[in-house]
Amino acid sequence: MNSEASKAEILIVDDSKVIRWAASKILRNGYTVHEACNGLEAWEILQQNKNIVAVFSDLQMDGSDGYELLGLIRGSDDQRLLNLPVIIITGKDDDDDTRAEVLNLGATDFIIKPFDSVTLKNRAAAYIGYSQKLAEVEGKLEQDKLTGLANKQFFFTHGEKDLSLAVRHETELAVALIEVDHFMDLINTCGKQNAARVLLKISQTITGSLRKEDLCARIATARFALILPLTNRVGSLRSIERICEKINSLGLRVEGKPLNVQISAGVAGVDPEQGCASFTLLVEQAEGALNKAIASGGSSMVSTGDNVVRSLSGGTGAPAREETPVSQEAPAEQIRRATDENPLGMEIIQAIAQIEAGVESAISSDQLSSLMRSVLPLVSYANKKLDLGMTAALEAAKEKLK
Repeated sequence: MNSEASKAEILIVDDSKVIRWAASKILRNGYTVHEACNGLEAWEILQQNKNIVAVFSDLQMDGSDGYELLGLIRGSDDQRLLNLPVIIITGKDDDDDTRAEVLNLGATDFIIKPFDSVTLKNRAAAYIGYSQKLAEVEGKLEQDKLTGLANKQFFFTHGEKDLSLAVRHETELAVALIEVDHFMDLINTCGKQNAARVLLKISQTITGSLRKEDLCARIATARFALILPLTNRVGSLRSIERICEKINSLGLRVEGKPLNVQISAGVAGVDPEQGCASFTLLVEQAEGALNKAIASGGSSMVSTGDNVVRSLSGGTGAPAREETPVSQEAPAEQIRRATDENPLGMEIIQAIAQIEAGVESAISSDQLSSLMRSVLPLVSYANKKLDLGMTAALEAAKEKLK
């Protein structure tokens, strides 16, 4: 006999206590049975209990009926609910047109009241078996259906391998979570299809901004997860900030009206000297940072490295930038004076223009050496400030340019 913990779970929805009692009595030996008296109560149970694998629902009920419940289930963003078997319990008075209508609305099948124990048990066994096999097959898939990105399972499997590699070779690894703020409001504003298009556009923007070695996955309705190998804290912040800026500048519109789509991000990294116990722990750290960004009002980014809330829209909540003492002249005037007093800046601009034009041979070795010696202090400072990992290369360059 099956233990209670291993039993498949079924939801019976009917406004008649007698029908619910009868169905539960027939099925309770083989299944864990939940009951609801109307569509909205059933929907709340389905939202809270992810283990329910089949629904038997009456069509005509006081308050929220079977039609409304069916619409909520088949209109969900949750793939589990979209594939959930929903068997409609109809009365003798329901004609063929009614049955055809509920099938068109997404019902899996229907049975007629009064039902017998054999019919109910057979339908339950058939559709629960189908539901479980479908879940097994989908669990083996690696791709998100909407975006074509990796799915949650592949993300974690791939992440454990990346983390193991990073720990073994004492290299850096970063994980970032990006979420669309107030996505349910977006669905209510522009509809499910347009909201799905927004997610698709965002996914394309993210993947177009990544390196070949990076991975992007969709792990929840409006949440994207990134694995960034060989990336330190500063590099990961810059990468995610750049991606978020691109998303914020997409200029998305629906029916000619602009959509205000904002995002938040959380970033966590692996220190080569400290390592990380598991990839799941690393993701949880990134999730904690993301939750802090969302709690701050959204449109923000937080890194576990410093826990500072960084604005992604230039609004309130942005940390003060580090100030470098400069003259009070306008930036354009400073640049003009610098190039007038020292032609080095213009020489660099001309050299870059020659390289981009494909006539780099016009730059002599002496000129190139002189330019490199001039910019080495800037590159050395950038290496130190941004942690670029170029120290050895810069030391070798200094020796060769002496």
